[in-house]
Amino acid sequence: MELIDYTNKWISGEIMEDLAMIVGGVACFVLALMAWRWGTSELARAIILPLTVVAVILVALGGSLAYSNHMRQKQFVEQYQESPDKFLESEKARVADFMKIYPQTIIVSAVMMVIAICVFAFCDKPWLRASALALILIALAALTIDFFSKERGVIYQQELNSVQIEQTE
Repeated sequence: MELIDYTNKWISGEIMEDLAMIVGGVACFVLALMAWRWGTSELARAIILPLTVVAVILVALGGSLAYSNHMRQKQFVEQYQESPDKFLESEKARVADFMKIYPQTIIVSAVMMVIAICVFAFCDKPWLRASALALILIALAALTIDFFSKERGVIYQQELNSVQIEQTE
């Protein structure tokens, strides 16, 4: 398999994750609409805005990432065609940089979840509890996306390290 094939396989997985975020956002929006339409309790009414915010965040982030990844996919092909050697080196550096982000995401998501669980457990105001649930959803979404992204990133990094570019004279 050529280097560009590995790159396309990796970025296709990223685009799939982006689309999954959009689907998750749409699901949250549908749940918010259901709470708005049929929710009669104070808690059901309190969850409408937080779910809508989660929906907007997931759809906006997923949509912007899907678009930028789709554009990058085209740029990758052009860069590879210009110079496979330079492309390989730039990809190795780029992947090494983004692999450093995953431990930070785990820490931030864990802290968000702990805070949200404490708010949910110790506050009795419906809007605070609903906001805590929304924060938990965001943290879970980040952990889920990074769970799959990190695995593909590690595989891609290994593939980059094993690729040998043939020199043509």
